[in-house]
Amino acid sequence: MTLWTVEVPPRLYDEVAHLSAGGRRAVHDVLDTLAVDPRDPASSTEPIAGAELRRINTAPAKDTGDRITLLYRVHAPEAGQPAGRVEVIFILSGP
Repeated sequence: MTLWTVEVPPRLYDEVAHLSAGGRRAVHDVLDTLAVDPRDPASSTEPIAGAELRRINTAPAKDTGDRITLLYRVHAPEAGQPAGRVEVIFILSGP
């Protein structure tokens, strides 16, 4: 199995830090899923020209019930590379 590289930029660290423990776990689980298949059937594409932009929701956080939405971009594998990159762009949290 080839894993994709999942990148969470430093500008989102503060957003993740403000999530509850259950919310951080839910984000971790989704990131783990994206490392295996960034085009998971649970995700959906967003209409944008020239990029593959996708959105996926976490399961409800076990402690708060919040669902967290991740907006991310899929970068196809470059020549000679076994897997591509998944770039997390935005994180939204709420009930």
